[in-house]
Amino acid sequence: MWDRYEPYADPDFRHDFARDVDGRFWEMYLGCMLLEAGRSLLPVIGRQRQGGKPDLCVLEDGHRVWIKAITPDQGASGSDQIVRPTPINEGGGLVAAPICQAQLRASGAFWTKAQKIGRYIEQGVIAAGDTRIVAINASRFGVYLTEQPIPLIMTTLFPIGDAYITIDRETGNVIEEGFHAALFIQRERDPIPRTAFFDERFANISGVIWSRIGIGNLSRQVRPITYVHNPLAQVPLPTKWGVWDREFVITRNGEGWEANDILAQVAAVEVP
Repeated sequence: MWDRYEPYADPDFRHDFARDVDGRFWEMYLGCMLLEAGRSLLPVIGRQRQGGKPDLCVLEDGHRVWIKAITPDQGASGSDQIVRPTPINEGGGLVAAPICQAQLRASGAFWTKAQKIGRYIEQGVIAAGDTRIVAINASRFGVYLTEQPIPLIMTTLFPIGDAYITIDRETGNVIEEGFHAALFIQRERDPIPRTAFFDERFANISGVIWSRIGIGNLSRQVRPITYVHNPLAQVPLPTKWGVWDREFVITRNGEGWEANDILAQVAAVEVP
């Protein structure tokens, strides 16, 4: 991968890889994935002439797609930290999966890179007509998360809470299923809104790439690459770009919204 990605990597990539293996691997993986899909990347020499950042730039028919990658860690010590469970043979037992903590880590990663992309736009590094994407990788805590029925990033960017199912006691038939509305990610202090993609302040972000893939698990069957379109995007990425395993498009449905994975034959998800 490095042999192929080196012409596009920052000069300090090798040094940074030794300090942040997961983060730099995610960037390199994305670059190689795009090259294998037939996309053209702007070499590092070209990026340096124009400010040097973000991490990746795809060149396509006179248009540019900028990607800023991030791999959040498990967080600082406290109630928001993702804590590894104690093994049963060391006195541990069943504990709840750290879903809220993972949502907080994903939300914080999105906020950090969205702010940086905003500054690049102000500085002229990213042009007004360029596509801007945040790529979030959850490999550091991906073992605690699932991709079904929807990936965690969907419940971070949209007000989608816990799943529910209603069953008829007499027949055992499923009467209704869906998701509760949840405007905030709950925490001990200052709950965090989960409405970024319904917020005009983030309309400068075209979408988010999400995956749990990492050096320890490279299976895209188990840990797919997902793209989530921002329904308010000023510069949207075309659908079915030919790179992702899952692709969520969010559209109006009456007075509400509906999310569809347009690459899979699955039912739509109503966004509360």
